[in-house]
Amino acid sequence: MRIHRSTKYWLVAIITLTACFPALALAAIHVDLGVSGDALFVASNDSRCEDARIDCIEVKKGDEPDLFFDLDKACKSGGPSYKLSQIRIAMASKRWPSPDNPLPANVAADFSANPNTGVIDLSAGNNQLKDDRIKLKDKNSGAYTVYYEVQATSCDGSSEIVLDPAIRNTGK
Repeated sequence: MRIHRSTKYWLVAIITLTACFPALALAAIHVDLGVSGDALFVASNDSRCEDARIDCIEVKKGDEPDLFFDLDKACKSGGPSYKLSQIRIAMASKRWPSPDNPLPANVAADFSANPNTGVIDLSAGNNQLKDDRIKLKDKNSGAYTVYYEVQATSCDGSSEIVLDPAIRNTGK
C-alpha cells in the first residue's frame, strides 16, 4: 500500500502533536444505558471500577476524560420511551448537596456543577445534553469519589426515572 506524500505529513504531524501534547489525546469513557420497565440501568461501561458493580466508573490518574452516557434510540421507534434530562453529583450516596451541605469547590468545578444542588450545567464548557446522550467533562483534579444520578424523563414528560451509582476520580 502506498501512502500519498501529503498524507504522510499529516500522520507525522498528528503523531508529533499527540506525543508533545498528551491532552490532545483525551480519553473518553462510554457508559451505555438501558431502560427496563420503570428503571434506568447501566448496560455497559468501558471504565468500570475493579472492585465494584458495572455502574461504578473509574477515572484513571492523569486523565481528564469526556464521559458519555448514551441511551440508544431514546424516544424513537424501537427505543425506550424515555430521554436523558439531567445529571447531578454528590459526595455521599443519596445525600444530595444543599446550601447547608454544598459540594467542595474543586469538585463542583471539575464537573461544572452547582455546589448547592449538585446539578451539572450541561451547557457549560464541553458538557452537552441530547435526548440520547449526555456528554460530561471530568477535570479529575483530585482523588475522591462522587455519586452521580442520571435522570431520564418519559417522552410525554409525565414521569422520571433515575440511576445513582458512583464515579471514582483518582486525581491528576
